Amino acid sequence: MKNYKFVTMMTWFFLMTSVLLLIYTYYRAEVVLQGARDAMYLKYYLIFLVGIFFFGGVLWLQKEIQAYIITLVISALVGLYLVEVGLTFFGLGQTDIRNLRIQAAAETFVEFDQDTKLEVLENLASQGVNAVPEIFPRDLLDMYEEFLPLSGVSFKTTVGPNETGRRMIYQSDRYGFNNPDFEWDVERVEWLLIGDSFAEGMAVMQGQDIAGQLRDISQLSAINLGRAGNGPLIELATMTEYAGAVKPRKILWLFYEGNDLTRNLPIEKENPLLMRYMQDGFSQNLVNRQKEIDDKLSKYLLEAHSHAQSQERLYKTRWIRLHGIRKLIGSFNNSDSNTNTNTNSQIDYPLFIKILTKAKANAEAWGGKLYFVYLPKYSRYSEKVIAHDNYYNKSNVIEIVKKLNLPVIDIHQEVFSDHPDPLSLFPFSLSGHYNSDGYREVAKAIIKNIQKY
Repeated sequence: MKNYKFVTMMTWFFLMTSVLLLIYTYYRAEVVLQGARDAMYLKYYLIFLVGIFFFGGVLWLQKEIQAYIITLVISALVGLYLVEVGLTFFGLGQTDIRNLRIQAAAETFVEFDQDTKLEVLENLASQGVNAVPEIFPRDLLDMYEEFLPLSGVSFKTTVGPNETGRRMIYQSDRYGFNNPDFEWDVERVEWLLIGDSFAEGMAVMQGQDIAGQLRDISQLSAINLGRAGNGPLIELATMTEYAGAVKPRKILWLFYEGNDLTRNLPIEKENPLLMRYMQDGFSQNLVNRQKEIDDKLSKYLLEAHSHAQSQERLYKTRWIRLHGIRKLIGSFNNSDSNTNTNTNSQIDYPLFIKILTKAKANAEAWGGKLYFVYLPKYSRYSEKVIAHDNYYNKSNVIEIVKKLNLPVIDIHQEVFSDHPDPLSLFPFSLSGHYNSDGYREVAKAIIKNIQKY
């Protein structure tokens, strides 16, 4: 009878755990993420609902059957956690890109700073440095209806990710971008870059980004307006707000094939304020509102800091959620193969054409020239793609741009296709952004092709 009491107690435990996990899933999906990843959380809803009905039904069974079922459930859980311990101990199933980079750094005798972003920020604070993490405009889309910052906090030590072993840290300029501030005082800016994290210079130190490499090679001024997560509509908005203030001669529109059209643009076009940039003459006058931008972003960062702390706690307890087993299963099920890269049905080509048309007109209004720079992604080379023109709708994009009479600089063709080891232009030859050598090759290709044009 004592054993049956234990069985009943464990049945109730599993039932209540399923209920609590279902409630937590709803909290994460609908409160924290505001429904942005409902598709991802659907499987967890199903798992915990099945758990509720299953253990609820077990309570009605005979005690002997209950005992067999609960014994099997406990044995299965013990087995799973033993596997998780083994995976963690031997480093198997650790497909997390951070772990792969740390391992690659050790194999190549490169020192890798393993401090998290939060730890880096706290260390800098202890040294009297008032540093801030990067802020992405895309993360602010649901927060402001009449005012949307498109940059970061001005004149701040800004902390980014770590892909090379050294964490990306830069001093932001007067508008919160990754530039030496004096570039804004140059009489006539030669280069201005529009784009996402590749334009911003993700993964490298300040000066090693594309804009920094252009300055070094050409000895001419360059301003970088790139922000991680930007898509075509945010990029048009950023160009509208800031490029006209310096009227650059050459505007480089850095297009990243991995997500600009398939992921970013569908989200951006749902934002009414961003769509207003398709109207002639619309502007938020952000150049003259940096104090307001800094105030709003500082408040946002206070909330983000609390969220980062909770995320770090989640990361340290990931074994409880069988992280290693789930990652191992995911590595078998998920692949960025050629079969899922043709997503024409999801792409709003007409809006993309209108965005580029407007960007071109904006540049020509002050006598500048817009250049379209096509940036390839890692999987194009890790998978040894053969039909490069069909990969990620590349031929469609290039055809559209050429019909708009925009000069095209195809970085796949100019840098990667003939390179003896294209993966060497990525940190540790792993998935991510380009390393400093990769950014330099991009800058050299831009200069060479613009000389031809």
